[in-house]
Amino acid sequence: MNKYQINIKSSFTTILLIVVSIITLNNTAFSQTNDSNYINLNYLNPNKYQIGKITVSGSQYMDKNVIVLISGLSTGQIISVPGEELRKALEILWKQELFSDVKIYCTSLKENIIDLEIYLKERPRLSKYSIRGLRKSETKNVKDEIGFESDQIITDNLINKTSNQVKNYFYKKGFFNTKVFITTEDDKQKTGRKIMRIYVDKGKRVKLYNINVIGNEKVSDRKLISVIKKPKPKKNKINIFASSKFIEETYEEEKQKIISKYANLGYRDAMIIGDSIYKIKPNLLNIDIYVKEGKRYYFRNITYNGNTKYTDVELSKLLGIKKGEIYNQSKLDSRLNMSADGYDISSLYMDDGYLFFNINPVETNVENDSIDLEIRIYEGKQATINKVIVSGNDKTSDHVILRQLRTVPGDKFSRANIQRSIRELAQLNYFDPEKLGVNPIPNPQNGTVDIEYKVVEKPSDQIEASGGWGGMGGFIGTVGLSLNNFSTKRMFKKGAWDPIPAGDGQKVSLRVQSNGLGYRTYNFSFNEPWLGGKKPNSFSFTIFHSLQTNLYIGGFTKKDEQYQYLRTTGVMLSLGKYLKWPDDYFTISNSINYQRYNFKDKGYFGFGGETGLGYSKGYSNNINLQTTLSRNSTDQPIFPMGGSSFTLTTQFTPPYSLINGKDYSKISMEDKFRWLEYYKWKIEATWFHKVVGKLVLATSFKFGFLNYYNKNVGYSPFERFKLGGTGLVGWNLYGSEVIAMRGYDQFTKGSGAVNYDKYTIELRYPISLNPSATVYIHTFIEGGNAFYSLKDYNPFKIYRTAGTGVRFFLPMFGLLGLDCGWKFDNAPFNETISQKKFLFQFFLGPQF
Repeated sequence: MNKYQINIKSSFTTILLIVVSIITLNNTAFSQTNDSNYINLNYLNPNKYQIGKITVSGSQYMDKNVIVLISGLSTGQIISVPGEELRKALEILWKQELFSDVKIYCTSLKENIIDLEIYLKERPRLSKYSIRGLRKSETKNVKDEIGFESDQIITDNLINKTSNQVKNYFYKKGFFNTKVFITTEDDKQKTGRKIMRIYVDKGKRVKLYNINVIGNEKVSDRKLISVIKKPKPKKNKINIFASSKFIEETYEEEKQKIISKYANLGYRDAMIIGDSIYKIKPNLLNIDIYVKEGKRYYFRNITYNGNTKYTDVELSKLLGIKKGEIYNQSKLDSRLNMSADGYDISSLYMDDGYLFFNINPVETNVENDSIDLEIRIYEGKQATINKVIVSGNDKTSDHVILRQLRTVPGDKFSRANIQRSIRELAQLNYFDPEKLGVNPIPNPQNGTVDIEYKVVEKPSDQIEASGGWGGMGGFIGTVGLSLNNFSTKRMFKKGAWDPIPAGDGQKVSLRVQSNGLGYRTYNFSFNEPWLGGKKPNSFSFTIFHSLQTNLYIGGFTKKDEQYQYLRTTGVMLSLGKYLKWPDDYFTISNSINYQRYNFKDKGYFGFGGETGLGYSKGYSNNINLQTTLSRNSTDQPIFPMGGSSFTLTTQFTPPYSLINGKDYSKISMEDKFRWLEYYKWKIEATWFHKVVGKLVLATSFKFGFLNYYNKNVGYSPFERFKLGGTGLVGWNLYGSEVIAMRGYDQFTKGSGAVNYDKYTIELRYPISLNPSATVYIHTFIEGGNAFYSLKDYNPFKIYRTAGTGVRFFLPMFGLLGLDCGWKFDNAPFNETISQKKFLFQFFLGPQF
């Protein structure tokens, strides 16, 4: 059947109607010579027809009835030909953006009945797409940004939209020069489908060169620009850790700090009236920020309303703002609400149970440059704790967490106790300190509050590795297993070995330490932090055995006369408890220790310093009591940002020579040192201060000395101090304590010194605080010395070093580090080492 095309693309419909109407002024009839029917196209007097039937052709995916419905045409409808009904139908179908071609044909015309055919050519659909030129993580993020749907229709608009979405995504991240190329190709396996290829060249991230502040007369550019931390302008940048990479979202947040800075200087009406971001080079930006300062304001009269618990005088003293003082919004806010040090009015009330307390400063009068404030207070009732809830602990038992908390049901609500509870949970080292949270759930009706602590477990057990370069000139390493959240109660419980019974906070450690033929030791320890489960009384048990020899030198065996050795076997029992005085950060532990030293030494070990023991083969026993008083207020164990740690240790043996009646000036050396006698003191103190942001200053001091009861006995040949090197974790070489000192190899002579001191200053900055991989870098200045007699001690005579390093904390392996130290002084007793100014030292285990 012949078809009469009534119209074509609606975008040209109106023009065609005008053109055709001009032509038909002389010839108003359009016909086909081999058809008896005529379509009379008279644009001045259109004919009326009734639609007989409507068919659809060319559509593969859309329902034909739906297409007819969308067109607005229907069977039985009276239309004009030519007329508005067909024009609207074409226009509606085009607006769907589903078709690349739309036509309407007349397939039959009988009297006033017209049959129509809607011809469509569908646009291709998306079968799949790929993104090239990006990293895997970036590709995933871009795909999420695009959000393509299955069988999405490909249009020019879709391609342009996709290109803009990709460019905008990278623009927000500081890539201003991103280029996007999009191509399509037929999918040979699927008819009517196309594959889209998206090629992305994100270019280099732009950096900020300079910020110009325009309109400021009373506050300098330097002061205003200094508050913007990200991005930091490259021009005149001092902080090497600050980034100049421009990210628009971050900049928009940071620039508001300029207004805060003005407010803190008294210019509370200051505003940013505009800014301009422009390129000075393809990858370099400048920013102009336009400000309006206004005038400076001052505090005048400050009154209080609603306070009954505390007087105006008490509140004014805590507020610390005097009449005539420059208006400072930040100081006002911090003294009213939740300052970092807890020195504010809200903390005063909330630490005394006033959970429902509210405070609101109201400006009652602004006159010229003076502001009057009324501090309106709603005290409410004191709240008591109803329930304490713990969530998120899928490994650690509830009772292990609850026993650390300072918030107990029945007690008054206290913000300080909540903060302390969070600190105690962080110190357990079982949870991610960055994700510890608390959710107070108040019940105003009955004046109570439920407190929910939210924790996120992190790996706490370790396949332990620790070590360093020891006094035998070789690497001494430790391997072992540390279970830091063990449970003996669950050892025989079905299903508890998954992979080990855990959750009760007990610690079990099994370690093997070795230097091949020269040194090896075995150590087992167990710690129960809450003996009996009711009070924080700890119990510890340790047993160890070690063997140190000179076999690593080579050339002889155990049967030869040159063979020398030191065997040490020991056991330790310890009890500890928390103290409430002077404050509840203090702990004390008491232990009884026994070591037996069995040796053959002809000068290799150098017992007794320069003089030696006077005999080469024998044994010594060491029974001693040790008391350790410590205070730890650091906020977290891995990377402390505040607080301090202090430890005082005393260790002493019975004074055998003073009570057994023997004349030690006449007895043999074997009898003199059969039972060792000495007393020993050690002090360690460390302070952590947040300098700015996450930059932390850590300072440390260590001091130790060993002395005798009887001058006829002299200093003990064991339990001395060795200074230098990276130190060792968990054991003492040659029966002496190894004190790490970066930049120097071990330089203490003989069996060690009887007195030492060490001073350290470190600047630390975290690269990552993720509990699965904590990383920080540091620079240090360190000094120390060791002395062989107390009368020779001089705290100002030290060997100095400085350097830099990096630390990695991996939960499964502990702390790893690399330091480079530059020594300023030549260490004594080691001429070979003293010529090395730079010394790189790698270690596994804690150092500071």
